[in-house]
Amino acid sequence: MTWVESNRAHIENIRTYIAGFQAQQPSVFAWFQGGAHGVLPLEPQSDRGTALLLCFCALYQGVTESRLMGLLAALWREYDADFLRLNKLPFDVLQARIESHPGLENWAIRAQAPGILRSACDFFYKHGRILPWAQSVADGEECVRILSEEVFMMGKTSLFKPKARYFLWLLTQLPGSDPVSFWGDRTLLPITPGHLRFLREFGPLKGRKRSPWIKPEEKIAYVNRFFRLLAPQAPWTAYAALDAYLKPQGQDSEGKQWECRTRLGGCLQCPLAPLCPGREEV
Repeated sequence: MTWVESNRAHIENIRTYIAGFQAQQPSVFAWFQGGAHGVLPLEPQSDRGTALLLCFCALYQGVTESRLMGLLAALWREYDADFLRLNKLPFDVLQARIESHPGLENWAIRAQAPGILRSACDFFYKHGRILPWAQSVADGEECVRILSEEVFMMGKTSLFKPKARYFLWLLTQLPGSDPVSFWGDRTLLPITPGHLRFLREFGPLKGRKRSPWIKPEEKIAYVNRFFRLLAPQAPWTAYAALDAYLKPQGQDSEGKQWECRTRLGGCLQCPLAPLCPGREEV
């Protein structure tokens, strides 16, 4: 008997867990207009908002979300709509702006950040409005390939291409984005430590001493098959819930806080709590 055949009720519980996340937005959206932080006067689904999301994803490496969004907000305040013309700004001027921003002294790619921003702006001016561009390509994997090749340090030589894949997932979360128009059968989601934790605790990796993959491409394909098992028509809907599983989110007076617990409003709301080693003992 296969894992699926012997775990049908359990799979339905996982789907119920995933459903609890569907009304929630990605954390990066909170920095846009209407969000909890709201430091950018744009909605993420606007043309310029989506372009800023591309800049965020291209730069999101070795830095916290809050520090990076602080930098992008500061650049927006300084240049306003001309932010998307940073590719016309002299490299050394843009580099000086970034280096003067506090809290980024140890950012590993700070020296490359001006080039990354300039290439993201080049992409915007070459292809125009990004969501309609993705819909016109109508192939998520082709979108990932183009993004990785045309935006500096977006993952051209990476087997996993996590930045481009994360950006494509963010597009699925935009209101009215119609993900089926650009998410094809071969489109792959990026994989995170949370996804692997979930697979080991609640998925077919539980109890296995060895991973069923050898090569990196086998690993990402395996995890994505699990996404498609859980949500065959919309695999992107499984991403956030599995990523949040036992994802550290600081501590309170009671100890560690997990993102899954915070987003669901407590472990009592979670259908997987009886089997979870990180559950609250209430």
